[in-house]
Amino acid sequence: MLKQAEPLEGIYEKVLSGDTPDREDIIYMYDEADLNSLGKMARNLAVGISGRYVSFVSNMILNYTNICNVRCNFCAFYRTGSEPDAYLLSKEEVIRKIDHYYNNLGIRQLLIQGGVNPDLPLQYYTDLFSAIRSRFPELGIHGLSTSEITFISRKEHISVKETISALVESGLETIPGAGAEIISAEVRKILGRPINSGNEWLGVMEEAHKLGVRSSATMMFGHVEESKHKADHLLSIVELQKKYNGFMSFTPWNFEPGNTDLQKKGIVKYRTGGADVLRNIAISRIVLNNSIPVIQSSWLTNGLQMGQMAVLFGANDWGGTIYDEKVIPATGKRVGNLRKELIVQSLSQIGLIPVERDNQYRVIRYYDT
Repeated sequence: MLKQAEPLEGIYEKVLSGDTPDREDIIYMYDEADLNSLGKMARNLAVGISGRYVSFVSNMILNYTNICNVRCNFCAFYRTGSEPDAYLLSKEEVIRKIDHYYNNLGIRQLLIQGGVNPDLPLQYYTDLFSAIRSRFPELGIHGLSTSEITFISRKEHISVKETISALVESGLETIPGAGAEIISAEVRKILGRPINSGNEWLGVMEEAHKLGVRSSATMMFGHVEESKHKADHLLSIVELQKKYNGFMSFTPWNFEPGNTDLQKKGIVKYRTGGADVLRNIAISRIVLNNSIPVIQSSWLTNGLQMGQMAVLFGANDWGGTIYDEKVIPATGKRVGNLRKELIVQSLSQIGLIPVERDNQYRVIRYYDT
């Protein structure tokens, strides 16, 4: 135990002095450090940033299409377009879907992403975003993965910068971190992603940040990655953040293998356990503490109690209500809509103060009970 505590003390002092743990530090925390000690350290760091306050957003996810030509081995959501359950929502259908949640539940963020649908031109998105912005002026559009943005730019024969600019002009506010997975080329090859798509993700994010468009960052763990891959992933995000400070938050989320090719081929048989989830939350806080102040709990894949535990292990944002999510349910995992009252209750139960925010992390309301 003493041998484990000593390196952690050094890492803690490094973080408190404003530095970032190095690759060896991160690998040590993944492979050897005591989980409870990591959790205590991460929670102390989170308190130093946001005290007892933990934010959340009232939001919905709009999966506008499930037709995709990328066909990742870890995805159970995509369809090729010929299946009876393949779909694409029209602008009118999208407006009707949003209307219920906007007017009845007061959502402030729309997370919109689907598949890389080869039939959709840039105008589909610009018309859609313009209609949403006009109809729902208080709703922040947090939209499209880097894969979708890259494909649109190639289809239209314009640069990524021009694509993002056109999307922003039509109503896009921020970009989600989807598509990061693990940056490593060797991991992405197994996941069924182009080997350079990790660097492509970083490149799209950099173009967005240059334009002043902020985004989220993510990491998908619990599949074929090793500790070194996660360490390199975190450090590459730190390096980009140093340039433009464009990342608003970071979410580590665990892979759901159900109905995916990785599970069917026997490469990943089971989802990772709760201890691994908490370790990734804690390490994310410790590594990114001086770079990205907001770490999300990713309750969606882990449930309410694990959401609470994630907050106690260093997260300071619950995430969102996530109404109408369809990607995770495609794996066979049941996901229910979560009203904000239940988030408030869950955070209050563990002695923390819920804070409702908007898409850009501006406070809407304090729930100081």
